[in-house]
Amino acid sequence: MGGGFDGRSPAGLQYGRSRAVSFMHKDFDINNLNRVCIAGAGLLGGSIGLALRASGFEGIRVGLGRRAVSLEKALACEAVDEVTLEPAEGVRGADLVVLCTPIGHFEVLLAAMRDHLKPGALVTDIASTKVQVVRLCERMLPRTVQFVGSHPMAGSEKTGVEYARADLFELALCIVTPTPRTPESAVVQVRRFWETLGAHTMTLSPGKHDRLLARVSHLPHALATALVTLSLPEDAIDLAGPGFADMTRVASGDPAMWVDILRTNRRGVLSAIDRLTAELQRLRGRLERDDAAALHKWLAGAKTARDAWISSRYRKRILPS
Repeated sequence: MGGGFDGRSPAGLQYGRSRAVSFMHKDFDINNLNRVCIAGAGLLGGSIGLALRASGFEGIRVGLGRRAVSLEKALACEAVDEVTLEPAEGVRGADLVVLCTPIGHFEVLLAAMRDHLKPGALVTDIASTKVQVVRLCERMLPRTVQFVGSHPMAGSEKTGVEYARADLFELALCIVTPTPRTPESAVVQVRRFWETLGAHTMTLSPGKHDRLLARVSHLPHALATALVTLSLPEDAIDLAGPGFADMTRVASGDPAMWVDILRTNRRGVLSAIDRLTAELQRLRGRLERDDAAALHKWLAGAKTARDAWISSRYRKRILPS
């Protein structure tokens, strides 16, 4: 079962009544949420559902999706309590809606759900790019709800709710991306929500988010793909070792998802490509001159910077020791 949100419901799946109680209080308490809709219960959406329950959430976790088989898996994994293929049913009465679908599905989903959101509901997302996503959400969502963009820096090249984990967000960074029209109270609520699931949070504008993430996430994925492509002629990949595997791990990610990411942040990625091209040209110059001292300085500088970054992350226990 594919395509858009077609309004059909998986046979044999149950639905429950929501309790319409707003949780927009000054002090965030996860138990003030009674109903949470997770639109897209895959790896990240499923992990949100599991982390909610592990954090003490006692309300209803509703899984909203496009395919019955995926929703049935989410139920089997206990990542959600109820499921539906119908956006109106999924968001009705929800205090919090988290958009976890691929970016390319956002517009159809928003159009289907916007007239059914509870006044006072909070909406956020987990998209890896923010400028276009935030602009779309602010344009399409009603003023009776509050939207704040967010991007948890967690996940895997694997997809599917069967890989979901309750601890996926533990000590991960979640970037929250308000705009000038975002109420400060909503920013606080979204940050505390992610912190309740174990994440650290920071705020960036959508534009700065996309500009910086292009350099450390989006272009690196494209580079991993380029390295794999470069290794294919003459079967060079057959000679590759662990270093190549480490460098190219993310190339195993979902191609459809990455098409959306690269397209919706193409300006940031193009700028990052220009920066990388300039860096490679400087490397080329050092090699053409056979300048050993300049090569050593370049390599040592990167090693020092990466070692300091890794050490900092270990101290914060963001990476496993």
